[in-house]
Amino acid sequence: MRLLVVVLALGLTLPFPAAAQRDSVLVHRWVGVHLGKALQLEFYGDTMLVVNDAHVLDFRLTNDSLVGFGDTSVVGRYRIVMERLLLETPNGVVTMAEQTTLARPLTGRWHGPLGTADGVEVELEISPAGTARWRRQPSGAWMAGEWDREMRAITFTWSDGTEWHSQYDPVGNAMLFETTVEGAEPTILRRLFRGPPTP
Repeated sequence: MRLLVVVLALGLTLPFPAAAQRDSVLVHRWVGVHLGKALQLEFYGDTMLVVNDAHVLDFRLTNDSLVGFGDTSVVGRYRIVMERLLLETPNGVVTMAEQTTLARPLTGRWHGPLGTADGVEVELEISPAGTARWRRQPSGAWMAGEWDREMRAITFTWSDGTEWHSQYDPVGNAMLFETTVEGAEPTILRRLFRGPPTP
């Protein structure tokens, strides 16, 4: 488990009630550098994620403090200054900038119905190396392929010669497929955070 301890030394310049997490100034992806490595915190309403962790953090947010425990733990106070999120750690202040939705990587796991009459669920994994794989759940064989992204448009080219064309919806954090397998209706896959990667 990684542990990021944030010293309780900062105030919040833009106060907001803890219950209003969905409307808070933190509901963004924040990127920065901690101990020479990229640190990415992402907030989706009532969900907090340290990007590249396998599990979503259990977290509590107040008007001046943040406590989250998971693969990475975050404990401490924060504040927003000049549109930057400031965290003070024992190693110094981490300054984090907001990352726009279209700049967010699509790598990771995606899940949803295939768009066929039988209601089959599928899992899609996208790697940073430009490769991808998908399978029918729960125990279908993996199909390997490659992917390419041009802003919202994503093209998957599979080993059987088929292609899937998708549009990324950054607000819904979903991929909208025009076609997947032959005979399927349009398909929506959503990012899957919880649970370990599937072998």
